[in-house]
Amino acid sequence: MGNVIKTLIFLVLFWFLFLLALPIAVSIVEIEVGIQRFPPQLAVASLLLGVFTLLSLWAALYLAVAGRGTPAAFAPPREFVINGPYAYVRHPFVIASIGQGVGIGIAMGSIPVMFYVAALTTVYYFLVRPSEERTLEQRHGDAARAYSRNVRGFRPRLTPYKISRID
Repeated sequence: MGNVIKTLIFLVLFWFLFLLALPIAVSIVEIEVGIQRFPPQLAVASLLLGVFTLLSLWAALYLAVAGRGTPAAFAPPREFVINGPYAYVRHPFVIASIGQGVGIGIAMGSIPVMFYVAALTTVYYFLVRPSEERTLEQRHGDAARAYSRNVRGFRPRLTPYKISRID
């Protein structure tokens, strides 16, 4: 099965679990406990979901095509990807997922869903990200270290990263 198909399947499963099933579960608990909701802001939520879904697709499909892999840990890219959205920020798929989660929380008018997104972000940042970055350094050596020095993890560059002989 091609990397694009595997990536699209991964995205559907990822979105279903983390952006639908778990937020609904959090919301059910929220209702049962009687936590007050804020008025949903559907226009803002739609904008966030649209923009961050496009970023998610761009980042994931770029890994599938240019990286010859998927965003999933069980089928990672075989090539070191530093172009496309990765030329601006090291973790565009994660940024997109956070933005989508915030959009879901705003659409639901749910503070607990926003805390759920913050908790997942914290787990990723402190537990998953360091391991991913160590693996990239082990697999790609100096190129990964130069990339890490020049491209921030979560705050995009204004200009795309280009490899230079100085790096």
